[in-house]
Amino acid sequence: MERGGYEVIEGLLQIGNALPFEEGSLTNFIKEIEPKRKNKQLNVLKLNFDLEKKQVTFDTKEEIDNETAYKYNFIGSGSPRAAQWYTSSTTINYFISETIYNLSQLDLGEDLNNKVKKVLDEFFFKLDKGLDTKYTYLLDIKKYGISDKSIEDIYNESRDSDNIGKKILDLMSKEIQNYLKENYSSSLREFGLFILQINGETISTNPTYIEKVLESKQPKDKNKGNTENKGICSACQSIKNLTSDFSKTKIKLFTTNLNIFASYFSQKNYYKNMQFCESCLMKLLAGENYTMNNLNTKLSTFDVYIIPQFISGEPLNEGELDEISNKIIKSFNTVKSYESIRELKSHIADDIDEKDEESYFLLNFLFYKRSQASTKVQALVKDVDPSIFDRINESLHNANYAIINLLGYNWKQYITFNTPYFMNPIRLSSGDPTQFRDVLQTYDHILTGKRLNKRHVIKNIVDCVNIIRLEKPSYNIDIKKRIEFFVVQANGYIRFLEEMGCIKEGSGLDIDKLMIKDDMKDFITEMGYNEEQTALFLLGTLIGEIGNAQYDPNSESKNKPILNKINWNGVDKSKLIRLTKDVFAKLNQEKIRHYNEVTFGEMKRLLDKNLDTWSMNKDENLFYILSGYSYATVKPILKGAKKNEK
Repeated sequence: MERGGYEVIEGLLQIGNALPFEEGSLTNFIKEIEPKRKNKQLNVLKLNFDLEKKQVTFDTKEEIDNETAYKYNFIGSGSPRAAQWYTSSTTINYFISETIYNLSQLDLGEDLNNKVKKVLDEFFFKLDKGLDTKYTYLLDIKKYGISDKSIEDIYNESRDSDNIGKKILDLMSKEIQNYLKENYSSSLREFGLFILQINGETISTNPTYIEKVLESKQPKDKNKGNTENKGICSACQSIKNLTSDFSKTKIKLFTTNLNIFASYFSQKNYYKNMQFCESCLMKLLAGENYTMNNLNTKLSTFDVYIIPQFISGEPLNEGELDEISNKIIKSFNTVKSYESIRELKSHIADDIDEKDEESYFLLNFLFYKRSQASTKVQALVKDVDPSIFDRINESLHNANYAIINLLGYNWKQYITFNTPYFMNPIRLSSGDPTQFRDVLQTYDHILTGKRLNKRHVIKNIVDCVNIIRLEKPSYNIDIKKRIEFFVVQANGYIRFLEEMGCIKEGSGLDIDKLMIKDDMKDFITEMGYNEEQTALFLLGTLIGEIGNAQYDPNSESKNKPILNKINWNGVDKSKLIRLTKDVFAKLNQEKIRHYNEVTFGEMKRLLDKNLDTWSMNKDENLFYILSGYSYATVKPILKGAKKNEK
């Protein structure tokens, strides 16, 4: 059981309990479909087998809307290894191979059984090549005018493939694609749902088919009547129709196939861990399905389910549940966009709670990865108070306002709830994050108000800087982003974490005693820098001034040699002393010491005062030096942009 999984299960049961259960209806198992893909309208493709005319026809005209999935009883696909027999699908490949054969193995009533058998005999070619059953019966695309190629031809083209069956389906799909393009001016990419029909009748709406689908949702080991030594339902304490078979669940919170997790290491004893009665299992499955349709969102690249657990005042019906769900997702999405943060600076939590003061719930954030027909849990953040949205929104607003107030409205590198993802280096594999522990732990601490280790936060930021500097591919960091802009944004991110209480706010210093420019005083004050951090920041601003003097926009390299003096792997105390000397020498060399002598003097005074008791490590030293350098570099760039606008 995933830590905190019981809270999620209780929330799913509460959701399922609010949904109506209609006899002979698949409503609570319907998987909703987006009508558009990349802003392009999707259609339904109906593949019809006409037994009377002995024709295969395609109907491509119907557009998908919000009711299409319910109209055609789309419930997704079965598990990857299971026989695929559902007759509404998001791919045509099952229909041209295994679906009709698998339907012929079921009892769908005499009338439908006969029709399915005739379709199999008439329209499908049996390929006896020792392949898996799913590739044995294939739509005879040559016989019915879809292609000039026979199934034998396609098999011969596929023989050298590592996966012959998959290659066969790919080639058949390509032939159908060409047929649709030539005869219907359509492409398979234009269809979001595929429907099987026989003689124009949609199989997925047939009552016996629906009954068989509902039957497939039942557990395999249902223990009707016999309650001896089987205990009670873990949810409602019933002793009837108990099962410990959770193989039909899509959100995998616990395992039921490894003996080491079973009582006495026996598969037969899984019921002692958790078991449900038939009614509660159906509620759990319905709650899962509702969550996947209505409480599913994204945070940066992570998929997230936000599952409420009602402490009091459970929703009485689906309408109340929909209202609460819409507000949860709306509130969450608000903190992911700066425009929403700016427009809806407060009252997010009030929006969630406005329904009924007697209804109180906590939120469980389930980060997951899609794994074919199920989901693999990556992290679970439980017992989050909905008021956290208001606090996050306020903290993001304050952090953004602080930076904008310092740099002006040309600053566009806003902090949102997506920002933590880009402040923690994550190696990507095929576009998916593979090392995500730090970033998910960061989100956990933000949502639950726990403290983060500031040194670790800064180390991750420094690692991101080096990814940009070295242009390392295969990470979640934009290597085209300028380091200077990234570091200033990182200061805003740390300010956000301080506002959230995840990092202790800086102690600051007596800024009035510093003889430096007012704009630098403002930055130091706003960021809450102490004396050590201020000394490094000032050293960084001097590096920035030297870099600005060295920068030649007409040069091909556009290098700033002063940056070579920085040890990008970290600046320990000895390197810090040496860097200070190098900076002094470069100020003289570039003939700008006169303009920066006061700043250098203040930096040196603070440095010498704290050097014997220096508390920061090499990563922190580097970060605050880069903060000063970045500020000194970014400010004139933005000032120049403002002039150009005028």
